[in-house]
Formats: sequence, structure tokens, C-alpha cells
Amino acid sequence: MMKKGWLTGLCFLLLVGSTQAQTDDRVLFSVNGDAVSVNEFLGVYNKNNYSKKAPTAEDLKEYLELYIRFKLKVQEAYAQGLDTTQKFRRELDNYRSQLAQPYLRDRETNQALLQEAYERTRTERRASHIMVKIEENASPADSLAAYRKALQIRERLVKGEDFAKVAKEVSEDPSAKDNAGDLGFFSAFRMIYAFEDMAYKIKVGQMSPVFRTQFGYHILKVTGERPARGEIRVAHLMLVIKNSDNDSVRQQTERRIREISRRIKAGENFEQLVAQYSEDPSSSQSQGLLPYFGTGRMVPEFEEAAYALKNNGDISEPILTSYGWHILKRIDLREIASFEQAKADLEGRIARDSRANVNKSNLLNKLKKEYKFTEFPKARAAVYATVVDTAYRNGSWQAPSFPKDEVVFGFAGKQIKQSELATFLKSQSALLMSADLAIFLDRSYQKLVDDQLLAYEDTRLEDKHPDFKALMKEYREGILLFDLTDQMVWSKAVTDTQGLDAFYETQKDKYLYKERLDAEVFTCIDEKTAKSLRKDLGSRKNTHEKLLAKYNKSNPLTLKINSGKFERGALPVLEPLAWKPGTSDVIAHNGQFVVVRMREVLVPSPKPLNEVRGLVTSDYQQFLEKEWLRELEGKYRVVINRETFNSILPQ
Repeated sequence: MMKKGWLTGLCFLLLVGSTQAQTDDRVLFSVNGDAVSVNEFLGVYNKNNYSKKAPTAEDLKEYLELYIRFKLKVQEAYAQGLDTTQKFRRELDNYRSQLAQPYLRDRETNQALLQEAYERTRTERRASHIMVKIEENASPADSLAAYRKALQIRERLVKGEDFAKVAKEVSEDPSAKDNAGDLGFFSAFRMIYAFEDMAYKIKVGQMSPVFRTQFGYHILKVTGERPARGEIRVAHLMLVIKNSDNDSVRQQTERRIREISRRIKAGENFEQLVAQYSEDPSSSQSQGLLPYFGTGRMVPEFEEAAYALKNNGDISEPILTSYGWHILKRIDLREIASFEQAKADLEGRIARDSRANVNKSNLLNKLKKEYKFTEFPKARAAVYATVVDTAYRNGSWQAPSFPKDEVVFGFAGKQIKQSELATFLKSQSALLMSADLAIFLDRSYQKLVDDQLLAYEDTRLEDKHPDFKALMKEYREGILLFDLTDQMVWSKAVTDTQGLDAFYETQKDKYLYKERLDAEVFTCIDEKTAKSLRKDLGSRKNTHEKLLAKYNKSNPLTLKINSGKFERGALPVLEPLAWKPGTSDVIAHNGQFVVVRMREVLVPSPKPLNEVRGLVTSDYQQFLEKEWLRELEGKYRVVINRETFNSILPQ
């Protein structure tokens, strides 16, 4: 229907990237006095130029008509006050918060992080580490004690002690007891950013200084490097081994997997054996298929066996993991994508990753300089001094009044005072839990600073970024157009049943049946049955019920009857026949035998509305829109600057 096509066009109009700023602000046309510049017109045209070819004069003339119609509808939406409704404001605010995100990042940092992430996805590093746990909000004294402990461990390693031995002995990472600190190979986004960053910044064979993440202090040693292997997809057949299985059960499971492997090598179908024997409930019903995966996403034995398969279709020997026995079949291998191919995915992953904090931090530092951020530590300390640890932790602390209510920080003419900081600290108290109070207060204060700076920057996006301003205008007008068109055209065509009926009556000759044959089609399992049936059709006493009872007594597939009015082309078996009342000879068709009893040939006639309601509704929508546009053209004055328009036409 028309609605779907319009939505597709609107989505393209609104979601493609912003065009480059142009300089032509001449008025091209106006609707009811509201001017549209050459800049706006060409910018929107370029967004909808799917072919990306240079426009012809005819292209621009056609688009001018379309854009004027668009603006007429928008003008009517404003006239009806649709931009003042809560629904509209809520929807626009939701879109704005999404559209603003790229502008609330430091673009230089974002580009650097993007390039860095791509380069790291092309290389995998192997590292071992030792961790000393410490809470992120631990007190300075506890943090210092943990740091000194980590320094002592590193000193042992520098003096030559074996890294794996020391890791098993002292690392507070629970996995170290089993893996001796060896994390295997990994790539970008597989570790928290601070850890990944250190692993990629030091050379292979080197040991890092002590560094901190949200989990504690770490010492890592890079032990290997290799080119990234891409993402692989395999199918697997799995026999589960439980921790409770005794040796006898485990041996029996191994005998079963090796027998299945023998049968695969002998030529039996892998997928059929998966359906029969695999005990992985998540994949056994889908031919054993698993999603694509890369390094570090599966247990090492499984991963290495998968990547060892060199060609699509290759099948592994049975392999044992902590989950059980597996036989793998390689389905596909995706090589590392080019930067342009990977860019969109990487941008999304960066936004969700801890490295996004680097971007945010750099942006905030720039905003502080731009808006001349100033803070007053004494006024802040006076607020901190009112916070009683026990009361704050149990939620009974109340923000006091401050007679002077001094400024705590300010920027761009905006001031945050002591009372506002105290109120904010009260709102954060439920998050304190076991954290050190002094550190928590500082972090809460910094959050308030960051929130205020970003909120202020958000209010200035339209002034600072013309492309964002243009994008918001497109969204605003697009939402208005959608809501009003739904009211005037789409929903109206569905709910106005009287109008639809009247429209159908004036247009019903457009919705005709083709020539039709009123007939009974008897399909028989063999020629003998068809000949016998044809004789039985000579008697009108032989109803469909009697015929089915007679011929399908022993086999329900012997006879099938299809009765109705069939258009030309609807049933291939009818096409060779001369359409006229009577009974056909026996016809061999698709391995069966058919007899047709033709009752009447029906000339083309209008289809009833209930059969063509969807098509009629779509046409009615187009009719309503044309009538609506005719009304709008009479209501609002459109002035086109022909001289300006001619100047932008291709010569």
C-alpha cells in the first residue's frame, strides 16, 4: 500500500548521512511566506538521489514539485498545531537524543579510536597476567597496599622467577590456578580497554609495568603475536560428558563418537548423523550449525580444531573439550574486512566499549577550555564536610542549607552552587555501598560536572553544527508529515467505510475478473479410475460426497475434487481446453489423470469489494491525497523564484 512506500522514502530521507554544507542561501520558493533556500532544496535532493548520478533538468523539475507538496503538508501540520502535542514532542525528543550522540563525542578521538581498533582486529596477541584485586572505589590506603603488593610481585619476576609459577601462586584471578595466568590469544574488544591497550602497546616478550583496571592491579607479559584468523563458522555433532560421569560412561561415550566418526568417513551424511545423535539441544535441530566466531570466543580445543580445517566441508577428527566430544564440519571462513567494510560495526562496538570513556574525557576537556570552566575547591569541600558517613550510607543524611550558597563550579555564565551539589550527592547515596566515602564524593562531583557540561553542549548543537540543525528540521517535518498524512489519508482510507464504498462504486470497472470457468476438476490417482469416474459423471445423482465415498474407500488419495470459478491462467490443466459447458476427456497431467466438468463460462465482471479491499484502499488513499493536495494548493500561496531555479539547472 502507499503508506509503506512513503515510509521507505522517508526513512531514506531522514537516516542517510548529512550532506556537506553549501553556501547558496538564495530563496528558491516559499510556501505561505516560509522560504526554502537553494541550499536546503539541493541538500535534500542529494539525499534522495539513489543513483548518485548528476541530475538532469527534468529530475530537478520533478523533485521541485514533490518538495513543494511536502512543504504544503508541513505548513498544514503547523497550522493544525501538531507540533505542540505531547506525542510529537516526545517522539522528536527521542529522535534528538539519538541523533545528538555523534555530536557529543570528540571527533578526532573517535577517528583515532576507530583506526586503532581496526588495526588491532587484524592482529591477535597472546598474554599472561597476574592480578591483585582491589575494589574500584577502595580507599587510598587499601589501593596503596594493593599497589605495593603488585610491585613486590613484579620485582620477583624481574629477578627471574617463572611467570607461570608465580601466577599460580599469587594471582587473584580465579582462572590462574588452572591456566597459570595464560589468557591465550585475543584481539580488540575481547578484554576491557585498559587491559587491551597495555597488551598491544608493549612488545612481544616484554612485561608491563603495574597498571590498574576496574578489577585491580595487573602485571602482564605478551608471549605471542599472529595475524588475525578472521571469523569461522562450523557445524558440530556433540556427545555430552557430565562431571558426574564415571570412567565407564566416559569410555562408552568415546567409543560412540569414534563409531560416528567412522561412519562419516565411510560416506554417511554428516547432517543426518547430527539429527540422530548430537546432544547439543541448541544446534541439533539446525544441522549442528553454530554462529560465526573468532579467536577467544570458544574453549581453546574447540577453537583450534575449527581453524585447523582448511576448506569448507572439511570434517575434523573427534575432539574432547570440557563439555564433551565434538566432530566439527567447516562451513565458512570470513576474512578480515576492509576498513570501510568494518567501519560501521567498529563504531557501534566502540560506543558500547569502555574505550568510549576516552572519547568522553577528551571531549569534556575541550568543553572546559571552550566554556572557561572554573571550580572552587573550598566551596566544594564545605559541602563534603556536611556529609556524615554512617547517615549517608543508611540514607538518613539530608542536604543542609547553605546561608551563603557559594558557587562550586561554573562555565559559560552558568553557576552550580553548594545547595545543588548537596542535593545531587543526596540522590547518589544509594550507590555508595562499600566504597570509600571520600572517593565516592569526588566521583559524584565529577559526574555532576560532566552531566552539566554535556547537557549545556547538547543545547548548543544546532548553533554549532549546521548539519545537525538541518537534520533536526528534517526529522521535525518528517514526523509532522507522517502524523498528518496518517490522519488525512492512511487511517482515513481504512476507517471511512462509506467513502471507500462510494469510491469503489465509481471505480469498480478497474477491478475486473478475467474470463472465468465455473467448473469441477476431478483429479484421479490413475487412468483406470479417471475413465470410471467420467462415466459416473453422466449421472447427476452421483454427488461429490458419493463419488469420494466410492473411490476413496480404500485409499484417501485416489480422488480429489476442486470445484469453483477459475480465471484464465489460474489452473494450468484448464488452459488447453475449449471453454464451453460439458465434460472433458481424461487428461494426463503431472503424473495424475484429470476430468473436468465445465458448467459455465463467465465473461469479465467487477470483483466484489471484499475480494479487492486492499487494492481499492490503496487507490482510495491516492485519491484522498490528490484531493487533499488540491485543497492545500488553494489554501496556501506558493511562490517560485524561476530565475533562481533556472540558474541551478544543468546547462
